Amino acid sequence: MTFFGRSRVASALVLAMGMAITACGAEADQIPGTVCGTRVSPELTRSVLTSTEELVESSRVDRQEEISAPCTWYSQGRPVLELHFYWSMDAPKLAERSPYDSIFADVAEWRTMELGEEAIVGTNGSIVSAPCESGRSKQFTLELHLPEAKITDEGRRKDIEKFMRAYFPATVKTLSCG
Repeated sequence: MTFFGRSRVASALVLAMGMAITACGAEADQIPGTVCGTRVSPELTRSVLTSTEELVESSRVDRQEEISAPCTWYSQGRPVLELHFYWSMDAPKLAERSPYDSIFADVAEWRTMELGEEAIVGTNGSIVSAPCESGRSKQFTLELHLPEAKITDEGRRKDIEKFMRAYFPATVKTLSCG
């Protein structure tokens, strides 16, 4: 085999190895089909994430005890998706609140949307609430916040809304609502 023949074989091997490494990296970035205890399409989840590398979930949510708590997804140690689960006796009455109320702090440029009993969607998050009667509460509210999302990115709003339209009803089905 000539030098040029060996060079081509070596180049082909390097290219093949590079493709294999890239494929392994794609495997590592797989999106789970469950987010914070609720099954949801990985494509919908991927659409709201700013990064999918080294995803780790940390959850303090206890659906059985109805304890209000966060569930956070981290990518390379940085929070990329935060869900806050709230159980209460009363609805948050979003329409009656001032636009400057602290409840809206993690949802920029929000607008109302038709989902649950009351809902808003913004460029970096959403809040949805619906009746959920059980032993300790009458209302369930879910807040989504994307800490790395740019609040000026209007394109994110559609992805957030699609995610919440799938995620919120699926989450409510996992609760012991009567």
